[in-house]
Amino acid sequence: MFYSSAYLRERKGRGWIGVLSYKDESGKWRKREKSLDAKGKREASKELDKWRDDMEAEAVSASILAPAETVIDYVTRYVDTLEASESIERSTVTVYHAMLKHIDGELGSLRLEELNAESAQTWVNSMVSNGYAVSTVRKAFNLLKAAMTHAEDTGRIVKNPLRTVKLPKIPKKEPNVLDAAQRARLVSFLDIAAPSPVNLGIRLALFTGMREGEICGLQWKNVDLESGVIRVRTVIGRDSGKTYVKEPKTGGSRRDIPVSDSIIEALKTQRTEMVRQCLEGGIPFSNDLYVLGRMDGTNLAPHALWEAWKAIATSLGLVGTQGRVPTFHDLRHTFATAAISEGVDVKSVSSILGHTNAAMTLNIYASADPDAKRRAAETVSEAMERKPKDATIIRLKTGTDDK
Repeated sequence: MFYSSAYLRERKGRGWIGVLSYKDESGKWRKREKSLDAKGKREASKELDKWRDDMEAEAVSASILAPAETVIDYVTRYVDTLEASESIERSTVTVYHAMLKHIDGELGSLRLEELNAESAQTWVNSMVSNGYAVSTVRKAFNLLKAAMTHAEDTGRIVKNPLRTVKLPKIPKKEPNVLDAAQRARLVSFLDIAAPSPVNLGIRLALFTGMREGEICGLQWKNVDLESGVIRVRTVIGRDSGKTYVKEPKTGGSRRDIPVSDSIIEALKTQRTEMVRQCLEGGIPFSNDLYVLGRMDGTNLAPHALWEAWKAIATSLGLVGTQGRVPTFHDLRHTFATAAISEGVDVKSVSSILGHTNAAMTLNIYASADPDAKRRAAETVSEAMERKPKDATIIRLKTGTDDK
C-alpha cells in the first residue's frame, strides 16, 4: 500500500477529518487530510475507508502510467541523493560510484519491478565466479540492497527482493603483526634515528594504536603534555587522491588516549623543533598546527606516511607474522596484540583503539600473537604433566601381566 495508515481526527463540534500517512521519495513521512461529511464516527470510518481506496487506486494508476525506471537509474539517483545531502563520507560516495558499474552489468537494464531474489542471486554468483574479491561483491550488493530498501520505504516497490540473497563469506585474516623480536628491532631504530615527523608517526602508531588518519589529523591543541593524554578529535580522510579533514567516524573513535613518558618526550621534541622553525620563519606558533604538519598549517598526508613507513620497514627487513612486510596499519594491530599478550584487560584495549565493543577487539586480536600461543601451549602442558605430592600412581594391566 502507498498509504501506510489511515485514522480519524475529531474536530470539536464540527465533524471529522480523515488523515492518510505515507512516505515521499526522500523517505520523509507526509500526511494528506480531508474534511469528511459524516457526522458520526461509524459513518466517518466508512467514508475514510472509501477515500483511502480511491487514493490507493489513484497512486497505483500513477505508478503504472509513469515512465519505467530501470534498476541502474534508481540506484544512481539514490547515490546522487545521498551525495547531495552530505549524509555519508566522501570516500563512501566514491566507493558507491565505483560499484554502479557492477550493478549495471547484469541488472541495470531490468525495470525496478522486475528485480527479484533469483536474478539478484544469479548476479552475485556471477561476480564470484568471475573472480571479484568478496569485499567487492559485498559492497556492490549492500549498495543495491540499501537502494531497494529506500524504494520499499517510499512505496516505489512493494517489498525489497534482496533479503533472502546469500552472500559469499568473508575469509578471516589473521593480523600481520610484529612479534617481540621484530618490535625490538623497530624500537631500536626509532631510538637511534634522528627525530622526524615520520618517525614520530610510527612511534605513535606502535605505542598507542592510533590510525594513520588520526595521527595525521592530530593537532597540538589536542595534546596535553602535562597530563599525558592525546585527544582524538580530527581525522584526515582521503578521496580521489585528495585529503580532507573530518570528524572521527564513530563515537568510540572520538576518544582520549593516555600515553607513556617516552611518547611525551618524543612529542616535546617535535614541538620544540616546530617552535624553533616558526621563530626562524617569523611565523607565530599556533596550537592549531598539526603535530606532524608544516609551519603553514598543512598536514602530513596519510599516503605520504604510508610510503615513508614502507621504505623504513623494507630497509629494516621487518616481516610480520603472516610472512609479509607490515603495512602502517599493521602497527595498530601490533599494539593491540602486544597489549593483550601482556595482560592488559580487553576492555581497556578496546577503548584505546576506539572499537565499538570489546567483543570486536577479542575477535580480531585474541589469537594473533604466536608467542602468546606458544606460552599458552607450554603452560597447559606443564599443568597436565604436574603431579600432586599425594597422587596415587595407577598401574594399568596389559595382556602380558599374567604370563
